[in-house]
Amino acid sequence: MKNRIISFYRKNKKAILLVTRIVISASLIAFLIKTQIKAFSDIIEILKSSDKVLLLLSLSTHALGTYITAVRWKALLNTQKVKLSTGTLSSTVLIGSFFNNFLPTSIGGDVFRTYDASKKAKIPLSVSASVIVAERFSGVVSAATYAVIALFLGFTAIGHRSVIIPIIIFFVVTVILAFLIINPSVFRFGKFFNKFKFMRKMTEKLSNVYNTLVNFKKYKGVLIEVLIFSFFLQFAVILNWWLAAKALGINLTLTAFIFIVPVVSTIAMIPISIGGIGLRENSLVFIMVAMGVNNEKAALCSLLILFMLIIMGIIGGIIYIIRPYFESRSKKNDI
Repeated sequence: MKNRIISFYRKNKKAILLVTRIVISASLIAFLIKTQIKAFSDIIEILKSSDKVLLLLSLSTHALGTYITAVRWKALLNTQKVKLSTGTLSSTVLIGSFFNNFLPTSIGGDVFRTYDASKKAKIPLSVSASVIVAERFSGVVSAATYAVIALFLGFTAIGHRSVIIPIIIFFVVTVILAFLIINPSVFRFGKFFNKFKFMRKMTEKLSNVYNTLVNFKKYKGVLIEVLIFSFFLQFAVILNWWLAAKALGINLTLTAFIFIVPVVSTIAMIPISIGGIGLRENSLVFIMVAMGVNNEKAALCSLLILFMLIIMGIIGGIIYIIRPYFESRSKKNDI
């Protein structure tokens, strides 16, 4: 019996994990609604009195974020002699947001972006993956920097719990990783990894990705440019959340969200849910309530932010469906 269960799990591992993550996300959202929303009539009243202009502005920041992501991605692809238009990359980013709603963690869409860029530019998957890794890492660096800035702005605790040490640890680890990417041979990890069979296999599989990442150190100017784009992108997310909160009458400052966004975004990357759904919303509500925000307003704000992400995902899904049609027509016109 035990062997049958193990065999069944191995054959259906991906499906089982997917269903498990869907259940976790659904359960977390249900938990949020049950514990934070006392009466739906109150939610309706909050929505009626909300500032619709600010909500539209909040939604529009997603368009800005999509453009910045495409430009940042293009800058890194250029270092690999890949020439894809900003429009093409923007459509891929939007489709990636669609897959984010169905793949584990909030970076699931990067899997599609890696494959799509590889196919369109006719480059190895390893090269495409390394570009995405470098791009994503620049986002982690910007998030860590914003978190440290938040400390200097006075946001040192969530409720009665200090967050100084966790944020400093996060920042130090980020700096160390950045240093190792630029100077990978400093600690001679290669010899150490080769002593262990499973680590040797892992390094062999990732060798192409690793070598491409090492090559990025030749493009320090581009890396600085990409980092600047990442700071703008992170600020667009901060602006998105702040405008949504402000539209609902939540009186947290913009500087408060400089602290909130990096912390919540990092939590959402834990790979136990679909696209970070549930983790992101509950952690956002927890922090906002700890800062004195009304429970119903905090819950509604988190759900509105989720709704905006779903809207962008739907747009990406539509593009995914219709894009082959336009690509086939374009090929016919070129003949």
